[in-house]
Amino acid sequence: MTFDPDAATVLDLVAAHPAVEAVFRAWDGRAGRCILCQGLFETVSGLAARFGLDREALVHDLSQAIATEQKEQP
Repeated sequence: MTFDPDAATVLDLVAAHPAVEAVFRAWDGRAGRCILCQGLFETVSGLAARFGLDREALVHDLSQAIATEQKEQP
């Protein structure tokens, strides 16, 4: 699945793909706060800008988690 980081919110992604929760938790340290607590309604691009994160790396990690999750589904 591809997603539009300018339109998809953190909540959208977590609801559709539970595997991305681990990605956001892994990025908490870089953000300096709990992303799921303080950025749930942000788009991925907005989140990256707000917390000074590498947008392309975050999108890559999220895409990888989604792809892995989809491979594991029967």
